[in-house]
Amino acid sequence: MSFITRRFASTIVAALTLAAFAFPVNATAAIVQPQTLTLSVSDATARLVSAETSHAIAQQRIADIQATMADLSILIADAEALQPQNAAEGVVQVLKAYGAPFSDSLMDQTEAVLSAATGLEALRAERDAATAELDTAAVNAHDSGFAVTEAIDDLAVAKVAEAERKAAEAAAKKAAEEKARAEQAEKYGIFPVAGANSYIDSWGFARSGGRSHKGTDIMAKSGTPVVAVKDGTVRVKNNGLGGLCIYLNADDGTEYYYAHLSSVKRASGRVKAGDVIGAVGSSGNASASAPHLHFEIHTPSAVNPYSYLKKMIS
Repeated sequence: MSFITRRFASTIVAALTLAAFAFPVNATAAIVQPQTLTLSVSDATARLVSAETSHAIAQQRIADIQATMADLSILIADAEALQPQNAAEGVVQVLKAYGAPFSDSLMDQTEAVLSAATGLEALRAERDAATAELDTAAVNAHDSGFAVTEAIDDLAVAKVAEAERKAAEAAAKKAAEEKARAEQAEKYGIFPVAGANSYIDSWGFARSGGRSHKGTDIMAKSGTPVVAVKDGTVRVKNNGLGGLCIYLNADDGTEYYYAHLSSVKRASGRVKAGDVIGAVGSSGNASASAPHLHFEIHTPSAVNPYSYLKKMIS
């Protein structure tokens, strides 16, 4: 087996095997043909990795061939140095050959010259083959470099397309959420207390004078804004039990009752859902140590507000 074959047989096999995986049949055509569909980011990334791997193999092949050519050049130079350079050196070499049977040193010198002369043409042929192979490897490296460039471009396009897709999906999701929120607000309304609060289902709890609770107490700090649940008309009243109160007659016919307010911002007239109409307090028979909004819903009779409050938009 020749020097270059021994040195690079395994490298050639490995390179061809990897290239077969990285660039299957018609791979070049697949690269240069225009894309009709944008690749996914993962597919574009995989293609770039494959192209970079093939390019690295091509570059390594060039380096290997150049190293082989350097070794061959040294061997050729050594072999040429052993050859007679003129007639006088030729005569000396012949005399050494005649004396070789009688001297180990002359025998070694003669064998070295003969071996170099015999292998010189083969070495030169291997160098010429390596030079041709280097040209082919350079073309492959150029092509694989171009494939890397195209793969980078494809990846950039894929990332832009994915960003646009995600933006469109986010916009669609936001629009759907806003639509659902608007529909929920239209159906159930805006939560009446615009601030930190807590409440339980206190419907029917016993009250003084044998009464039962006909609403929900929403506990909040005094002064917390109170808002209109829906579009409608408001009016204000003041009584001993509820203290400062607001009645909201919604456009859909539902009446909402706000009691124990500390102040009123809209005493009468039209309001829009979400408008601030007053503030949480403890007027009427409420305890100053537990300010809250007593909230009722009438459709037209009083109904338990608890389930409605759970569905209102905050």
